[in-house]
Amino acid sequence: MLRRYLLILLLLFGSTAHAETIAWAVADGPPFHLPGSVPKPARPVELGEGVNDLLIAYLAEELPGFHHRLEHLSRPKMWRLMQAGEPICYVDAFKTPERLGFAYFSAVTVGVPQVLVTRAGTPGLEGEQVLKELLQRKDLRGVFEMGRSYGAHLDPMLEAAKVSRQPLPSSAQVLRMLEAGRMDYLVEYPMALQYYVERLSPAPELAFFDLFEERDPPPAYVACTRSAWGKGVIEAVDGAIRRLAVRPESRRAFLRWLPADVRQAHGARIERFYRERALQRDVE
Repeated sequence: MLRRYLLILLLLFGSTAHAETIAWAVADGPPFHLPGSVPKPARPVELGEGVNDLLIAYLAEELPGFHHRLEHLSRPKMWRLMQAGEPICYVDAFKTPERLGFAYFSAVTVGVPQVLVTRAGTPGLEGEQVLKELLQRKDLRGVFEMGRSYGAHLDPMLEAAKVSRQPLPSSAQVLRMLEAGRMDYLVEYPMALQYYVERLSPAPELAFFDLFEERDPPPAYVACTRSAWGKGVIEAVDGAIRRLAVRPESRRAFLRWLPADVRQAHGARIERFYRERALQRDVE
């Protein structure tokens, strides 16, 4: 009888112990990650209401056969760990040729155009801007974040121009740096800029411009380490993304912090992405 009881316990706890674990990188500031129920969340259910918080939580719901834990990392460290083969996933990645060498990718959200932000009254700027031309101007200095990809359209131009890369705060403070003349322009997402501006008083005097190169932005991807572990996880994640694409929550995670004018301008493209994503496998 005792032997049978021990065997049952072994089967129960053994099956739990052998469940795969997904370590989700928490590597972004607001509004992508926001304060949750505890100061430093360790599990998806403890995350806040940020864009990436909700994506991680919804994907964890769709993947109940995995253990899910959180790793709080800077983006540069996260990519270094992934490149070194450490098992980790990230929900808001651009797919680049370099990263394909050490990570698998599966599209998770539709691409939103990044915009150019400058101080109001910056000379020689009007209407839609061409970043390739702007990078050649000697009178203006743009600063770009170290360890960040700006997408397949912008990255080659930034590399060719040998732009200044430095750590930048993932907070409204970056706009105060711009206002103070630490740089002349930045490239950022509308949702982040809106979040920052709403939390600054007095509001900075800034100007925003569409970028020609961002007319057809690439999607954001879940990235997982390119390994035997990562291959199994990314296939499961891809299935979860396709199931999630038919749920209203998939839009909520993405649209919650998107400015109203951006939602209106890209509404049809957003809906088309989720409709097609629900039907199509996307793993590379």
